Amino acid sequence: MDLVCRYVAGNFGNPEIASWTNGDYLRLSGILSRASEIQLSPSTLKRIFGKLKTTERYYPQKATRDGLARYAGFADWDDFVDKHPRPAKPRDAAATEAPGPLTKIPQPKAPRISWWPALILMAGACAIFAWQWLKHIDRPPERPAGAKLVCSNPVGDNPHSAVFRVLLPDRFRGDSSKFVIVFGDGERDLPISPGAVLTHYYEKPGRFYAKLLYDSQPVDTLPIYLKTNGWTATANSQLDTTRVYPLETPAFGATGMLVTPKEVYATGVDTLHTFYVDFVNTQEWDATGDDIELTARLTTSRLRPGIRCSQVMITLYGEKSQHEMLLLKPGCVSWAYLVFSEKGIHGSRTDLSPVGTDLTSGGTVHLRVQDKHAWLTINGKALYDIGYNEPVGKLYGIRFNFAGIGSIQQISLKKPDGTVVFEDGSK
Repeated sequence: MDLVCRYVAGNFGNPEIASWTNGDYLRLSGILSRASEIQLSPSTLKRIFGKLKTTERYYPQKATRDGLARYAGFADWDDFVDKHPRPAKPRDAAATEAPGPLTKIPQPKAPRISWWPALILMAGACAIFAWQWLKHIDRPPERPAGAKLVCSNPVGDNPHSAVFRVLLPDRFRGDSSKFVIVFGDGERDLPISPGAVLTHYYEKPGRFYAKLLYDSQPVDTLPIYLKTNGWTATANSQLDTTRVYPLETPAFGATGMLVTPKEVYATGVDTLHTFYVDFVNTQEWDATGDDIELTARLTTSRLRPGIRCSQVMITLYGEKSQHEMLLLKPGCVSWAYLVFSEKGIHGSRTDLSPVGTDLTSGGTVHLRVQDKHAWLTINGKALYDIGYNEPVGKLYGIRFNFAGIGSIQQISLKKPDGTVVFEDGSK
């Protein structure tokens, strides 16, 4: 075995077996598989060549020995043994002649391996790749310029079923299966085929910005507006995200505008689990969300089952986009976020510690927006300010979303010159 291993090593091109690395055994395994049709793993070869030490000399089966012998240049193992008989043991060690110099073992000529076919295939693959890359550079992906999202009834009451279609220009040559509608109310996105009709059910009042995507890129945006006649209140449960539960029309009283746990439970919401209450007032105001002052005195929910962070989310609906602030207790700011038009800041990726506020005993939230720059103040303390680029446009409503039972004592919207746009609640 040692002798045939030396022959194999010579044909392999590296006779220094002791210096072989794991890569050498991997290459030899592949060569033997192609040249002699025997499958020997690198670990088996390491045992044969002594790389992995065993208690006894590893002696492989006959088929393996035949394959090694063939790679060494012989017909099979028996042919190799016949041509390399073991030397006879001398009867008298003293009479034995001193061994002569070692004779170099003749090395059979290694089979020639032609690399030209592989090189030609590699060159062809590179040429195809380069052609595809150049074609991509010279001809960018098709963009559906002129594609529009159309809604036959973008304005309605609450609830509302909006009917959508996609219109394409005659010159469109893209893939019509890549269009998707994002409805803007948190419900699942759906694909839409050009020319087909798709109806979506909006179940909460507000202003939603439906977007048409092509190949995951925004193409067109269309606002869907659900109007209210004054304030509305709805509840929903975290365990039941498919339904909302309308409450009695809320009104400001001596303790502000609120609903009671009994009223929420009566709608079918399990108040022993996490639930949310929305107060929404959508109407067209003679003001712009880019120059407005909001002041709201409110109280968030005290601790109750499923309510630990005691959050309130305030949304100002604009003509083209919105401002939104999710305010939570200091220990929960990882979940907080601020959105001002196209600018979004999330507590999981930005330190929003200054925004963390406990409003369970009440407080005043003040937002001033002027010349597309927003300043957020709570209880007289400046917490955050940021500029944005895309105008929000005309104001179309406001929303307060409480986790649990929250209340609003007073709210006002004013222009920078002090003109009152909307006001409600106790003075």
